[in-house]
Amino acid sequence: MNHLLVHSSSSQLRNGHAHKRRVSQRGLLSLAMLLTSLCAFGIAMLGGAKMVFDIFGDVPHLTSIFSKVIVIGIAYGVGWLSAMVAIRVYGNLVLPILIRWLAWGSLAAVCLLYVEILQRLYLQQYGIEKFIKYVLVMAGGLGGMVGLHLIIENHDLRPFSIPLLIIGMIQLGLIVYRYVFTLADPSYLLGDLLFFFGMTVFSILMLAHFGILNPLRERLTAYFDRNSVAIQTQD
Repeated sequence: MNHLLVHSSSSQLRNGHAHKRRVSQRGLLSLAMLLTSLCAFGIAMLGGAKMVFDIFGDVPHLTSIFSKVIVIGIAYGVGWLSAMVAIRVYGNLVLPILIRWLAWGSLAAVCLLYVEILQRLYLQQYGIEKFIKYVLVMAGGLGGMVGLHLIIENHDLRPFSIPLLIIGMIQLGLIVYRYVFTLADPSYLLGDLLFFFGMTVFSILMLAHFGILNPLRERLTAYFDRNSVAIQTQD
């Protein structure tokens, strides 16, 4: 009898150690994905800030912009994929909170970028190359913000559209004032209108909440639901 009790106790002890080892390993991988994601996002943000500074400082040529966008996109993609694995596979509970803060930070950066571009559009001191730069950097900022939105389940983009719509109405007022009350060069009107309508359509789609991104979100969720067991560690 004593032998059976000792054997049972040792078995429970081994099972308990194995369970702790399994939980610890999963937690370690979750932490590794969290740190990888934050580091990659940090690198992407630093690279993006440097690229924006160079664009407004008229440093790079258009040909160098694409290489900058590619490497920044790779860093962002590593952070995005690591965040998805940490949250969807390993159930990290801290990273969604940090991603929400990062999404609001990206909105603030996009709004500041929008205002800076409006100032340069109003002064009408740009050519087609500079205009393409402005469109690319704004598209990159908006794409990064939407990418963060896709990471988190049930994340609502509608509050994010309000500041963009307000700045868009400011842009509309500046366009009317520039071309009606001042001696503006009409050759710049097309660029002003293209930028205005692009930002307005994007903001309205966010506000209307049509669910355009829902199919993509559902496909991502279904993919990780199917493959999360295979990705997870077994010990």
